[in-house]
Amino acid sequence: MYLLKELSHRDESCRLTRGMRHWVGAAAALVLLASTCLPAGASSIYGTLSNFDIYNTTPEPAEGAEIELEGCDSSSIGGHFPSHFDSFSVIDYNENGKTGVRLRFEGYNFLGAPVPGSLQPNADPVSTNGHQLTNSAGGEHFGFWLNGAQPTETRFFWLTNNNGTYDRIGTLPEIVPGPTWSYVPPAVPGGAGALQAAIRVPEPAEVVVQRPDSTWMKVYKVKLPASQAPDDPVAMQELLMQLISDANPENDQPDVPLNDIVPEGEDPAEVEAEWELLEGGAAPKEMMAEDDIDEENDGIVIRRYEFYKYTGPYDAEHEPTSLFLDTDLLEPPMGELGDFISANMVAAVLQPAGVPEPSTLLLGLTSVCWLLVVRRQRAG
Repeated sequence: MYLLKELSHRDESCRLTRGMRHWVGAAAALVLLASTCLPAGASSIYGTLSNFDIYNTTPEPAEGAEIELEGCDSSSIGGHFPSHFDSFSVIDYNENGKTGVRLRFEGYNFLGAPVPGSLQPNADPVSTNGHQLTNSAGGEHFGFWLNGAQPTETRFFWLTNNNGTYDRIGTLPEIVPGPTWSYVPPAVPGGAGALQAAIRVPEPAEVVVQRPDSTWMKVYKVKLPASQAPDDPVAMQELLMQLISDANPENDQPDVPLNDIVPEGEDPAEVEAEWELLEGGAAPKEMMAEDDIDEENDGIVIRRYEFYKYTGPYDAEHEPTSLFLDTDLLEPPMGELGDFISANMVAAVLQPAGVPEPSTLLLGLTSVCWLLVVRRQRAG
């Protein structure tokens, strides 16, 4: 009854007589009882994480970066990784009928950069496994976590500094696809729920003549027990740091892994898909992965996506015509696998079944208190 006591002390508009406290206590007990009697499989997504290494493969130097999350707003951003930039801002937008939030990084300031204040182009990057550019020249590491909201589209752009105004380099997003997670409750009581991750090549928000390229994708996955699932914002930020494998947020020390939890494929059980072709073109196709979720044991699902250039043939609509799509090949055909682009480590943290969110419980108690006060006043 701690919440009830705090509520009665702090809310001066909710002064109760001894008899009224009895009824509020009974009502609160019913609220608590109801919350503990939720049906099995009542999990939801508590939060999601995304963090990735990326090189500047554009034709010009970059002084900033932007992550655009369509369908979210600034209240959805729980935290971010402090990359090598002077300023970070979260900006809501509403443009051309689309709403979302942009994470803006301006003023590149890595002390080890060959050209101070500028991240130079790198036309031939090598794979980093996704978490090795936290303190390195030539590329950058970005990370953020969301408090349960899910973007309908994720886009990444490098920015150039034009006399103090930061503009995007190019019109097409860089190939750093991020999944949209969704939780599907069990079809029958006592059954298993499912966690879905839908991913596709990022499309521009506006209409452009150029269409997005296809990309090769490798996928690795690991599930962690519910006991390791964060239950508050501070713990979520710590998990983000673990996925980045950097124990020092100030970036002035070498990388020190906190907990080797990123799946890298050494264990065959971690390989979800050795190779997939993520199709771009006129209408990029969505790929869906689904995991059965044991409510008692599964608390976090972590995926690592690796992306490589597709150098195979296209048709007139810029759709790929690779033999990989129509045959049972296990790897890209000869001449169709290009350079490494990026790797994205993502995670979904589940809300345990039957555990109400504190804000929901507090709202329920406030409502009970308000109703009883109104009735008492009218009766008097």
